[in-house]
Amino acid sequence: MAKLNASFTFIGPIDNLSAYTMRGVDGIILRKKGGASKNKIKRSAKFENTRKLNAEFGGRATAGKWVRSVLHYQKPMADYNISGPINALLKHVQKLDPRPGAFGKRSVLLSKSPSILDGFSLNRKTPLDSIIRSPLLYSVSRNTLSAHIDIPALMPGINFNTNEKSPVYSLVATLGIVPDLFYGKRNYVPSSGNYQMFNNVSAMTAWYPVTKGSPALTLDLQHTATPPDQLFSLVLSIGIRFGAMLDANMVQQVKYAGAAKILVAV
Repeated sequence: MAKLNASFTFIGPIDNLSAYTMRGVDGIILRKKGGASKNKIKRSAKFENTRKLNAEFGGRATAGKWVRSVLHYQKPMADYNISGPINALLKHVQKLDPRPGAFGKRSVLLSKSPSILDGFSLNRKTPLDSIIRSPLLYSVSRNTLSAHIDIPALMPGINFNTNEKSPVYSLVATLGIVPDLFYGKRNYVPSSGNYQMFNNVSAMTAWYPVTKGSPALTLDLQHTATPPDQLFSLVLSIGIRFGAMLDANMVQQVKYAGAAKILVAV
């Protein structure tokens, strides 16, 4: 990935070059236009491997979309674009497809190695563990589709440290289902269309003053529906969000403030 230096900067296209910015990346990214046409890549025998690579990339992208949906409440707390790193992890998962000769149609079987997501951080500059210095105790059950999180009492300057200027904070957890994906006629799909009906469940604390901290708290999450099979992973995530006071009784979450991570996937 090429970058422009401080003495020569522009945004947009110039001739066969394109310059753009990306959240979470310092500086301006420079990319060269061109390459084979879409029609040539789609039809030429020379690009057969390219088509297979593109198909599998599409599978990882779809799986990554499912993972990011689990992080719905935590995504506003991210300080970089998490799509690429999640897709990179799923590339290792895709290699677990045991079928010989499946290259180009390899499944994304996250349930074979869900722990690859454990501890995934949505923050590079200020990770959650640097704000909350005491461990979060948690448990997850695939059998009951439930999770429990014990949050210790947070005491500013002792186990709660933040440079955030917002006056209040809250913790929010999400328990979501990510199905294994299989190559279909044109794209990657779960083993059953019923997975499309599963919504993530979330739990959140009240808002607390940053300067005073909060007492020990618990968060319980429970799915009420039953998946059609066992070809899925259960993903538990948590984040700390910060808020601005609109008036004495209303808080607005500050976008791109806070920190979050995936606690565990089973």
